[in-house]
Amino acid sequence: MATKDVIEKKIEEIRDGGNNTAAEIRDVLTDLLNFKANVPSPSTQNVEFFHFWTEEKPVQDKFENFLQYSIKGIKDQWINLTFSIEINRSSTSSTNNGSNNIFVFPLQDQDLKLLEYLKPIVAFNEPTVRFIIPYTTVLNEQMIDYPLSTSIYFQENTIVFDFNNNISLKSNSELVIATGRATSSVSFHFPFQLKKMR
Repeated sequence: MATKDVIEKKIEEIRDGGNNTAAEIRDVLTDLLNFKANVPSPSTQNVEFFHFWTEEKPVQDKFENFLQYSIKGIKDQWINLTFSIEINRSSTSSTNNGSNNIFVFPLQDQDLKLLEYLKPIVAFNEPTVRFIIPYTTVLNEQMIDYPLSTSIYFQENTIVFDFNNNISLKSNSELVIATGRATSSVSFHFPFQLKKMR
């Protein structure tokens, strides 16, 4: 098989304005095809894909808020969570960290195997990664979108949406989230343990 350098040299030798034989051109094209065909691709032999989703109806929490999800990925490497959440009612009582904005949804029974796929990739039982999602609500009879600070994590047989503005609160004040809905997608690729950088 010709190397890249050999193919580049043959291409340079093709003359502008003609006098290139069909055999010379065919030789260059054949080398290009052989080179491309022999470039190794990553092996997919040991790759295991998975996909879990709410098929017919969304899951709901104890406040009658709704969640639809699709969680797919590659075992031990990566997951993508696409979700649509509808908040109809918040908790009126604060938890010990002053939060009203934590919503806990059960995973469907048929999706509990998902937890095995998640353990090497995501942290369990605590909000470690925060990101912003677009949240739609109604204000003065107008629909508005605003950015909502979000953390999603898994705990036992549940998926937890934490819409608090802080990971650890110093004061017990947190605004209650307005009713509304959000549809978004987030990927988790967790190649390192969370440690202090210094």
